[in-house]
Amino acid sequence: MIATGPALTDAQRAAVDHTHGPLLIVAGAGTGKTRVLVERYRRLRQEGIPAERILLLTFTEKAAREVLDRVEQEDYLPAGERFILTYHAFAQRFLQEDGWLCGIPRAFRIVSEVRKWELMRDVLLTQRPAHLFHAQRPFERIGELLKLVERAKQELISPAEFRAWAEANAGVDDPVVGAQREAALVYTEYQQRMLAEDRLDFDDTIYFSVQLLAAEPSVAMRQSQRFAQVMVDEFQDTNFAQSRLLELLAGADRNLCVVGDDDQSIYKFRGASVANLARFRAVYPDATVVRLEENYRSRGPILRAAARLIREDPDRLEKRLTATRGEGTPVSVLTANSVTDEADAVAAFVKRAIEEGRHRPNAIAVLLRANAHLHNFARALQRSSVAYQVSGGRGFYQQPEIKDCLAYLRAIDGPDDTVYLMRLLSLPRYAVDAVEAGRWARRARDDGRRFFDILQEAEDDGARRVCADLRHFAEQALRLGVDDLFYEVMEHTRYLDLERLLGPIERLQVSANVQKLAELIAAYCDEHADHHLSAYLKHLDATEAAHADEEIAPLDETVNAVHLMTVHQAKGLEFGLVIVPHLVEGRFPASRRSEGLALPDELLKEDLPAAELHLAEERRLAYVAITRAREELVGTLAGRYEGVKDWRPSRFLTPIRGAEARELAAGSLLVPSAGGLIEVARQVELPLNDAPPIAALSYTQVDTYLRCPQMYQYRFVFRLPTRPKPQMQFGRILHEALKDALGSIEREKPLTWAMVDSAYVAAWARERFCAPEQAPSLQDLGRTYLRRAFDAGDLSKPLLLEQPFSLRVDGLRLTGRIDRVDRHRDGSYEVIDYKTGSAKRAADLQRDLQLGVYALAAREVFHFDPLSLSYYYLETSERVTVDKPQERLEDDRQTIVKVAEGIRAELFPARPDRMKCSGCDFRLLCPSAAV
Repeated sequence: MIATGPALTDAQRAAVDHTHGPLLIVAGAGTGKTRVLVERYRRLRQEGIPAERILLLTFTEKAAREVLDRVEQEDYLPAGERFILTYHAFAQRFLQEDGWLCGIPRAFRIVSEVRKWELMRDVLLTQRPAHLFHAQRPFERIGELLKLVERAKQELISPAEFRAWAEANAGVDDPVVGAQREAALVYTEYQQRMLAEDRLDFDDTIYFSVQLLAAEPSVAMRQSQRFAQVMVDEFQDTNFAQSRLLELLAGADRNLCVVGDDDQSIYKFRGASVANLARFRAVYPDATVVRLEENYRSRGPILRAAARLIREDPDRLEKRLTATRGEGTPVSVLTANSVTDEADAVAAFVKRAIEEGRHRPNAIAVLLRANAHLHNFARALQRSSVAYQVSGGRGFYQQPEIKDCLAYLRAIDGPDDTVYLMRLLSLPRYAVDAVEAGRWARRARDDGRRFFDILQEAEDDGARRVCADLRHFAEQALRLGVDDLFYEVMEHTRYLDLERLLGPIERLQVSANVQKLAELIAAYCDEHADHHLSAYLKHLDATEAAHADEEIAPLDETVNAVHLMTVHQAKGLEFGLVIVPHLVEGRFPASRRSEGLALPDELLKEDLPAAELHLAEERRLAYVAITRAREELVGTLAGRYEGVKDWRPSRFLTPIRGAEARELAAGSLLVPSAGGLIEVARQVELPLNDAPPIAALSYTQVDTYLRCPQMYQYRFVFRLPTRPKPQMQFGRILHEALKDALGSIEREKPLTWAMVDSAYVAAWARERFCAPEQAPSLQDLGRTYLRRAFDAGDLSKPLLLEQPFSLRVDGLRLTGRIDRVDRHRDGSYEVIDYKTGSAKRAADLQRDLQLGVYALAAREVFHFDPLSLSYYYLETSERVTVDKPQERLEDDRQTIVKVAEGIRAELFPARPDRMKCSGCDFRLLCPSAAV
């Protein structure tokens, strides 16, 4: 093993060396908890515990990826599958394996937010409960009821338990109790309807996992024996159900290590309970407690401000963080007259920090208490020509490019709608003067005619073009599903002609948002049988009614732009300069809002005063915001926000200021002019990245770059939508069928043709085929392929199936998946990849990069030796085995390195080729396309 980084402190070493029995690591902000988790993982591996027997749970996929990357960098022992994943990913996997024991089908799917809203709507329309349903406003309490059901599952309250409470309180004459009684029946039917569709929500995955483990001791024992060690990150953010899941997984051995900080518990709104830290100590009274108190992130003034703030919380675990990075810039407090001045002063401060070289743009974050407050600062940064990106902000459907796209779809379905047509007329493709368009709209209204008809008669090229486009799309809508129709609109209009956009950040954000919309439409088609445009628009109406807004599509974290996000989104991140605006009472801390109908107190597992809970959580939220800062912290406030009242400074401001804060006036940063603030018209052109834009690549990305760097840029940098292709879907169906069939082989249950055919039928049923007219013939062909392979005896049980890998190549992580690995009687290994195309000769495959990647992964990740590499061509049941000598593998390694260098250098030249370009998704966008 190679030691990395500075030596562990005594406290960190104590946490790493404790490998038996329960352990609570109280890890303050910036104290290196991720490193401790990774080092402890390494220590367990050194003690001989296989990777597949260590379970490490996190709350977010990003955190899981970070820990996994760190582990793979530092754990050099041979490893099989690593169980480093989120709570919900683990629970989904567990239920897919054992959920049938409690009636959960293996093929369950996670329900969408919109479908949850629709299910609750249907329940209310059926039951029409007196307290919860109003004929004129039938759905106003759907969100409230969905939240109540979510909390019930997090508290492990079953529908039966809730109904029993309702029956016991049937005689209570109280409207709140009456509403709660009705909610018990709503919960019951809602859950029945969801399960009838073989759907679960994320809370269900934890709920049913706990129910199964508690009800079936043999299953609980098997799981506790499966994992010799359980580790948990961010334990303070667990809810009661998650806490119980951990206790059941730890079992009798009690090898449970939890890392948490009560000062950073900020997710009460989603059921997290800081009381779980106290519960852990009650369940495991003999648990070892280790405190990490040396902060490696923040300068002294920042850490002292955080300490002054959080010590006002009387119920916290005692800890005293010390700064290891010494002193630095004092905390600053910026005061403005109005909310607009506050935002403009923040933008000016940020711009000055960048111009003076104090901070790179992507080392700066503006952290807001609420999503609704982001837009003021976005506009201010835009006015100051500062490139920014909104991270995790809501309002996806309000983004201009999404409005444009949906305006097209709405206008195709209903060309009589003047609003959508007016929006389309303003697009650069049509460039119709707004005043002229307004005259046409008035004429249509005055004459009682359709606006569309007026446009057709107009002596204007733009107006005629929009009419021609909509007629074309309407014809296409008669034969295309909404997913393919959307691609047709994007291609035909060249909407994503990126040259029309101002700067590189805008290009990335617009294309990322459009790509996300394409993915959302595809997800709708996967969930619904009716793919017609009109059906999708009804779904869109339900999305709007459900307030199921989406987050703005994220950009790569190395994009060189200022981060604009909520404090919740910033959890786990750090920045050189952090600005925390709106430090006034009513904004930060936010006013306490009613959560609506609550669960009965008798059913709850935690009972703390709501007001105390709210203020304590707001204080912890401010603490999290402060401790994101490494070098510089600025708090800001204004005297006026909405309304005419003067807003009082936040109670958090006094401890943040202390005696050392530097006071700033907004006026000193604002430059007056005849029109107020100076607005710079020119977009600041910043480089897209100030760090290598990639830390990981998939084989598909490498292959795409080698085929055409311009295609790589469109697909993976700008993330433009791509159309599904019949052949790719056909190959995916065959791979899925083989995976399911081979995965079902057991010693006492040999593979039969019926099992293979059943898996094939199921794979087709899951796939929404893009070319229905080709489906029957391809179904027959695929069945022939599989039957031939089965009759040839080539479908034996493999050693590994669909095995993911992560390979290090000169500091780059290359990821992929191997179809199957066989181990032969002589002890040798064979990597096999299934192909649906025509067979190639072994000599022609000597330079095949995919086989080279498989060979590198098999030898360096899985340590398979001796090793052979084969392609299995399903068309002919022919296996072609290729010998890859070491010099060829070194050539492959250098190819990967050169691709990574090209991507990092942003070298994306087009490589036009008539054959390749004719099938390229971006041929209508690319100026170099050879078609």
